Amino acid sequence: MKKVIAIVIVSTIAVFSLQGLWMRSMYQAYTHQTIETMESALGTSIGKEISYRQKKQPFKDPKNPTFVYKRAKDMTPEERSSLKGDTLNYDELREKNIGSNMYDILLQISQDKLIEKKNYIQLHTLDSLFQAELQKAKTEARYRLLIFDKDTTVTEQTGTLAECAEATDSTRLFPIGTKGLQFVQVKVDIGLSAFLRQMLYILIASVGMVVVILGCVVYLMIVIRKKNILFKQREANLNGTVHDLKAPLNGVITLLGFLRNKQTDPSARTLMDGTIRQAQCMVSDIESLLVTARRDRQQLHLQKKETDLVELVKQAQESLSATYTGKPHLIRIENEQIPVMLEVDALYITNVLRNLIENALKYSDDGVEIRIRIRQDKIHTCLEVEDNGWGIERKYHRKIFEQYFQVPNDKEVRRRGYGIGLAFTYYIMEAHGGSIRVKSEPGKGSTFSCIFPMK
Repeated sequence: MKKVIAIVIVSTIAVFSLQGLWMRSMYQAYTHQTIETMESALGTSIGKEISYRQKKQPFKDPKNPTFVYKRAKDMTPEERSSLKGDTLNYDELREKNIGSNMYDILLQISQDKLIEKKNYIQLHTLDSLFQAELQKAKTEARYRLLIFDKDTTVTEQTGTLAECAEATDSTRLFPIGTKGLQFVQVKVDIGLSAFLRQMLYILIASVGMVVVILGCVVYLMIVIRKKNILFKQREANLNGTVHDLKAPLNGVITLLGFLRNKQTDPSARTLMDGTIRQAQCMVSDIESLLVTARRDRQQLHLQKKETDLVELVKQAQESLSATYTGKPHLIRIENEQIPVMLEVDALYITNVLRNLIENALKYSDDGVEIRIRIRQDKIHTCLEVEDNGWGIERKYHRKIFEQYFQVPNDKEVRRRGYGIGLAFTYYIMEAHGGSIRVKSEPGKGSTFSCIFPMK
């Protein structure tokens, strides 16, 4: 449950972080668009302001100027003689940012003529024209309109932004004339308020969506928590019930053992031996189920003592051979004459061996051959259980050690296990400081290797 809460918290932080990054990106785009609008409005206002100073007709839109071109050969002698002969280096003027087109450059030349006559730009007129252009563009922002001299020193300024206030952005410098004697610039404080007003509905929808998602997640967490509590209660009751089955089964085993010793009929003794073995298998399965179910909540306490691993293998072989008398099989123990002494919990390791050998018997056809090998080096002891059964696909090699997982197999007519044997085996080997590995291919059998540390 703690992991789920952590995931929810991380996801919430990620959602709000992405929301913040998106808002920051939108604000930057809004700022860039506002600056572009102001530059366009300032250019238009400068053109209108010069037309007022020249006392000409109302200013025409600079985006649609009217020009008349004539070739020299098409002019009359009178027209050609009226030309003063002035020339313009268009490319050079563009590089100096005097103007982006011929109309702007001609307008700047007009500014030069007015400046020569000491008819300088009128800042308050320009400010009024600039405000009108901003209203047309529906742009709101506090600004300060500044005029610089050739040394980029402010000579005049006005606007809605106080002189002491800091501007966050500014337009490019607009030259007045071609000689670089005066420049105009707008410094602007693009506040969040105008941006938030434009984004109000999007923000409300976005925040509402996040709140709905978080509400759904919280609701699901509450449902999951209730289900988890109920599941733990059921699991505890089930484990308690299963644990309580061990006592009567052990009593039955003890009673059957006592009756067997008193029995003189060979057939009755054989029947009782089989019943005792089945009861012992049930006790072993119950222990495996309890150990596996408690794995995440309760540490396993091992009772280690020096034990002959070969003897444990023999006991598991004899028990399972008697249990599976109805299925033709062959179990071979290699090097069974050489004792292999290890510090292990004999009860749990016996269950591990029974699980591996029983799996080889269950998941194979009649006539299965099982080989058990024990090899040692200076630091490890390796016990291998090899069979020529059905085999396991590579994609299931890791999953088979998970609780309740069973390999899908078309050959199985009915359910042959509960998916806890290998999970129990993995847990026990891990508790002994060892490990378990598998090599298997469909149709070629399987080899399970248990690796025990020497000390």
